[in-house]
Amino acid sequence: MKIDRFLEGFTALHEEPGDIYTPILLPGDFDPFERHKRFTLHIDAELRMTGLGSAGGGSSISARDVDEDDEDEGDGWEVIYSIIDADVTDLDAGRALIRLHLAELGCPPGTLVQFGEHEDRWDGECWHLAEDRSINEDDLDCRK
Repeated sequence: MKIDRFLEGFTALHEEPGDIYTPILLPGDFDPFERHKRFTLHIDAELRMTGLGSAGGGSSISARDVDEDDEDEGDGWEVIYSIIDADVTDLDAGRALIRLHLAELGCPPGTLVQFGEHEDRWDGECWHLAEDRSINEDDLDCRK
């Protein structure tokens, strides 16, 4: 039985709504499947059901440890953020929904929801809203 037949005429779940890019940066190295199962799947469903956007895919930001002297320890690159790509249709409502669900899903302290030149930051207890960006992917000496 396909669920699509029950959703006929309800397009919010099928479309890729959202044109305001709001990447979610999770501190640490999350396996892409773990990241999807633990966070992306739920956030995408909520955004789609409310017509506020979508989430899916992602990447990571890695940085090289410049103090790495031991060549036997690998290549010296460390994932510092795992990213979930999210797009919203309404910036304030989309951010609020993303923040609510990230906290409910147990996101780690230091999680960021970025938009424009700003970000919302989770400290483990509460969100700090609309702070200046603390990290810009393009400004880092990093590999993706």
